Amino acid sequence: MFHRTARTTASATVVAALSLLPITVTGPVAGASTAGPRPDRAAAVPAHPFPAHVTYRTGVLPSASQSARDAAVKKQYDSWKSKYLRAACGGYLVYATGDAPNKGTVSEAQGYGMNIVPLMAGYDTNAQAEFDGLWHVASTHRDSQGMMQWKIDGSSCKYADSGTPDAATDGDLDVGYGLILADRQWGGYATAAKDWLAKLYAADVAPDGHLKCEDDGPDTDTRPSDHMLDHLRAFAAYDPAHDWNKVVTRTEAVIQEFTAKYSPTANLLSDFVVNANTTGPKPAPADYQESQPDNIVGYNSVRVPWHIGTDALLYGSSVSVGVATKESASYKSHAGGDPAKIYPHTKLDGTPTQTDDQSEAANDPVGVAAMAAGDQGWTDKLWNFLATNPYGDTYYGETIKMLVYIVMAGDYWSPAA
Repeated sequence: MFHRTARTTASATVVAALSLLPITVTGPVAGASTAGPRPDRAAAVPAHPFPAHVTYRTGVLPSASQSARDAAVKKQYDSWKSKYLRAACGGYLVYATGDAPNKGTVSEAQGYGMNIVPLMAGYDTNAQAEFDGLWHVASTHRDSQGMMQWKIDGSSCKYADSGTPDAATDGDLDVGYGLILADRQWGGYATAAKDWLAKLYAADVAPDGHLKCEDDGPDTDTRPSDHMLDHLRAFAAYDPAHDWNKVVTRTEAVIQEFTAKYSPTANLLSDFVVNANTTGPKPAPADYQESQPDNIVGYNSVRVPWHIGTDALLYGSSVSVGVATKESASYKSHAGGDPAKIYPHTKLDGTPTQTDDQSEAANDPVGVAAMAAGDQGWTDKLWNFLATNPYGDTYYGETIKMLVYIVMAGDYWSPAA
C-alpha cells in the first residue's frame, strides 16, 4: 500500500472534486492558534517577511521585474489560500481535492502548507496563527512512529485509510522543514522541530542513509520526489544530533548511480527506485506501489526538477546543478521549447508518453531547473506559463505552482543560516 491516490488525468482530478467545494478562509478561525500545542515561541514579528528578495548562489531569475514577480506570487497565494486552506479539526488543513474524503487532507498537502505559510509571513498577517493551526492538525494525527498519518478525513478528523495508520516520507520531510522555517521566521519552535526531526530520522532513514518511501516500508526502495536535498542540508545545519550529512551523501549517490545507468543524457528519475540500498539502484517495475507505470517519470517524479533545482539555487551543489541542467535541457528539447508540451509521463530518455494527459504539475517545476541551468529564454517562457492553468488543475498542481512561484520569484530563503 502506498500513499497517493493514483492520478491518471488532470480532468479526472477535476471530476473527483466537483462535489467538494472548498471553504474560503480569510482570517484565523477562533481558537485555531491555541487549539493545538503552541511551541515555545517568543516572537511574532517575522524575521524574513515576504518578499525576501534572495540572491541565489547560481543560475538566473526570470526577466520580469522583481515587483512583477512579487505581485504574481501574492496573486497566486490569495487564490491558493482561498481555495485550499481550510479551518477544520481544531486548526487548519490543506484541502487535498480528490485525495482525502470530506474535504480532508494528506500529509503531503499539510507539509506543503507548513512551508508556504511561513514563507508568506509579512504579506499574510495571519500567517503564524495559520501555521499553528496546520501544525495542530499534523501533530495530533500521528502514527506509532510519531509521524503524521498520511490521510485524514476532513469531517471526522480520523485516519481515512484501511489498516494501521502510517506515514509518507514527503509529508514527513515537509512538516519538519516547515517547523524549521517557522522557528527561523518567528522563533519558539525549536523543541517541536528537533523532536520531529529525531522521529523522522528514526522512521524514514534506511541504515545506509537513503530515504525510505514510508515509515513502515522496506529499507530497499526510495522515491526520488522525496529527494529534497535543500531540506536535508537545512536539517544538517539545524539538527547536529543526527547524521543528516550521511543522508545528503547517500541521496546524491543514489541519484548519480541511477542516472549514470538509466538516464545519462536526461538525468531523469523514475517515480520509484528499488535496490536503493546498493550501488545498483534501478527503476521499479510497472505498477510498483501505484496503478501507473512507475518505472518511468510520472506524477511523483514530475516534482524532481523543482526539488533538485531549488537545492542548486540555494546551495550551489555541483550534483544538483548538473542534474537540473540536464533535466532542463531534456524537457526543453522534447517540448520544442514550448512549456505546454511538457507531459506528466515521460520515459527515462526524456520522450513523452501518454500525451493525452496533461497537468501544470509537470510544466511548472521545470522552471526551477531552467533557472539553475542558467537558461534565460527557457526560464522566461516557463515563468510566463505559470500565470496560466490551462488544464483545470486543483490542489496538486496549484500547490506545486505556489511553491514554484516563490522560488522563481527569488523569494525562497534558506533556514539553514
